[in-house]
Amino acid sequence: WASSHFDTQQDERGLSYRFNYSKQVDATNSTISLAAYRFSDRHFHSYANYLDHKYNDSDAQDEKQTISLSVGQPITPLNLNLYANLLHQTRWNADASTTANITAGFNVDIGDWRDISISTSFNTTHYEDKDRDNQIYLSISLPFGNGGRVGYDMQNSSHSTIHRMSWNDTLDERNSWGMSAGLQSDRPDNGAQVSGNYQHLSSAGEWDISGTYAANDYSSVSSSWSGSFTATQYGAAFHRRSSTNEPRLMVSTDGVADIPVQGNLDYTNHFGIAVVPLISSYQPSTVAVNMNDLPDGVTVAENVIKETWIEGAIGYKSLASRSGKDVNVIIRNASGQYPPLGADIRQDDSGISVGMVGEEGHAWLSGVAENQLFTVVWGEQSCIIHLPERLEDTTKRLILPCH
Repeated sequence: WASSHFDTQQDERGLSYRFNYSKQVDATNSTISLAAYRFSDRHFHSYANYLDHKYNDSDAQDEKQTISLSVGQPITPLNLNLYANLLHQTRWNADASTTANITAGFNVDIGDWRDISISTSFNTTHYEDKDRDNQIYLSISLPFGNGGRVGYDMQNSSHSTIHRMSWNDTLDERNSWGMSAGLQSDRPDNGAQVSGNYQHLSSAGEWDISGTYAANDYSSVSSSWSGSFTATQYGAAFHRRSSTNEPRLMVSTDGVADIPVQGNLDYTNHFGIAVVPLISSYQPSTVAVNMNDLPDGVTVAENVIKETWIEGAIGYKSLASRSGKDVNVIIRNASGQYPPLGADIRQDDSGISVGMVGEEGHAWLSGVAENQLFTVVWGEQSCIIHLPERLEDTTKRLILPCH
């Protein structure tokens, strides 16, 4: 049931009925779908039809009845997929039409050429008391280089023929680009057109720039950003788009920037905050720090997060992190002796462990800063070491007294 109010103060109401049936034939892996829609009278308006009447009333067409039959059939030995559709539509204020479409998609390997994709389709529409409108479409896509593809598309209709060549390439997991050129027979200068685009995926979202030039017609350049922004009491960050109601996880790394979280797509920002979008809901999810790509001098104590979140939740996790220099030291007490093997070295202010004493007082301290204090602890005993005010040459071993 729908009720529509127009500017003429006229209200129109109507009913619609619909029927849907779908069947999967396991023996042949075929799919069959049947859909039927019926509008009780001209006073029923879908939202799209309502807008047509509101802004372009003279050309608006009111649907009366629609019947659609679709059949899909994969042929696995040939890597072939067949699809056929029959659509019949009647309208209250226009001629009825019947459209038939058949599409075939084919993937094949030829020598060193892998994953060649070929698809073709034929579409015909018949209007009452009018000629048929036929369309033929052909698409060929070939792999090229490392991650690139070259494509050719052709579309022929009763009025024109369109040819288009394209080249798309992926530079790495973050950057991709593409360009295309085409001709259209019924346009001035054969509708010559050239276009290009570049996409960059960053922790803050996806950036896109594109441009088009059409001979003796127009030229355009556009740029866009697609992403999301999340703010909580713990911090805020731009991040990759989170378009569904799936949970997201905010990760804090004690103010340390550029720590890779969840592969190499999400990095902590200047404030040490990252947001990982599109985490599964109601089941355990794992988010891990990429320990192989940490910035120099950065240490993360806990690198794997495994939690379960409900739908729509914004999770939060703080990871103890340090940013600084890595130094090699020898620790001695006032009597010239070394702390015992295995003594724990902790930050004096936070108590976080940064290293362990080895043989003859040797220790490796990671992510430390100049002029920092550390406590060396073994059993009930402890002493304090103090790093120099300047750590210029970290390749040399430092001898630190422990008081």
